[in-house]
Amino acid sequence: MNRAQLIESLKQDTLVIIEEVKALAKLDEEILTMKADAKRWSILECIEHLNIADAHYLMQFDKKLRIATPSQNMACDSTYLGKLFINKIKPRADGSIPSPMKTMRKFDPDVTVHKDTISKFLEDQQELLKYLDMCQRLDLQKIKIPSALGAIITFRLGDALQFLIGHNQRHIIQAKNVLKELGQESVLVS
Repeated sequence: MNRAQLIESLKQDTLVIIEEVKALAKLDEEILTMKADAKRWSILECIEHLNIADAHYLMQFDKKLRIATPSQNMACDSTYLGKLFINKIKPRADGSIPSPMKTMRKFDPDVTVHKDTISKFLEDQQELLKYLDMCQRLDLQKIKIPSALGAIITFRLGDALQFLIGHNQRHIIQAKNVLKELGQESVLVS
């Protein structure tokens, strides 16, 4: 896959995420804040977690992409570490989640979340689409993005984009699974 194909694929994935979250936004706040059990997140908490995690990457994209120079390099090969992280986070084609993992405390949605959590997420996805457009002319291998875990793990830009969008997909599936667990999936209008 070359740069143009990867960016187009990531844009399509993001557009699907946006539509799925718009469908969730139509639900009553009561349903959005329900939990299958006390130790699990509600739909809004899943989305707030994404807001917290996405904020790091959007800030990094803003900082790095605005000063990046256009490149003819169309390659977008992942590093070994990039592939590893992407494969552990991105949902499988059947929608199942590989490698369930515990979230680091700093990414927990500790605050009381409200429906404006969804508005924030949708705004951030529009910003992400703008960054994806910018990436169509940038070197996805040369630009480095520190991970949300800290600068000890740095991704190539292409890997960071795939990781972020895979992470978004993962938690939107989790949010939709909350409805199933609550027996409320029939209220979801796509």
